[in-house]
Amino acid sequence: MNTKVITALLAGLTVAVGVYLVIDRNGIIAWLTLLAGGALLTKALIKPGPRDLLLTLGTAVVLVAAWVGTFYYVISTWETGEVVELDIQTNDGTHTARVWVLDLEADPTIYYDAPSQAANALLAGKPLQFTRAGETTTRIPEARVADELPEEEANRVFEAMLEKYGDRNQVTDIYYLTLGRSADQVGVVATLRAP
Repeated sequence: MNTKVITALLAGLTVAVGVYLVIDRNGIIAWLTLLAGGALLTKALIKPGPRDLLLTLGTAVVLVAAWVGTFYYVISTWETGEVVELDIQTNDGTHTARVWVLDLEADPTIYYDAPSQAANALLAGKPLQFTRAGETTTRIPEARVADELPEEEANRVFEAMLEKYGDRNQVTDIYYLTLGRSADQVGVVATLRAP
């Protein structure tokens, strides 16, 4: 297989990944992947050059590094705040999530941008395992979709997050702007009641 074909295939793969990411997440890096892949594929097909393969490989490496680097930065920053672990029973098994926790009432409250299966389990009030500071207890979530909360209640939750986690909240904006939000995710606010 010659380098022109390899270049076109790699550029086409970049376009396909870009299309998938735009449909699923819609972040800046997804759009950059789609546009860069389209430009590289167009160049490889219309005006191929001796350095196209190197350019295509280099672009793919930079895009992957941007994705992985941003993801690592966001996750590592989130982990510097108080994080609790939830083991949520879904129809597909146990879903484990690490989320920030708030103490708005006697029982802890969490906000979780959950995959749809986990969101459904939380909204249905299925018991879950809650681990905080090494201690695991069973909790019953009283959950609601965050977008459906009354404005005053939503503000209370987000103001408490800002007060407790401060500048760490900014990485959430970075995450959604650059990596985007998966199409199947649902923002859920849940108070975790003791049974």
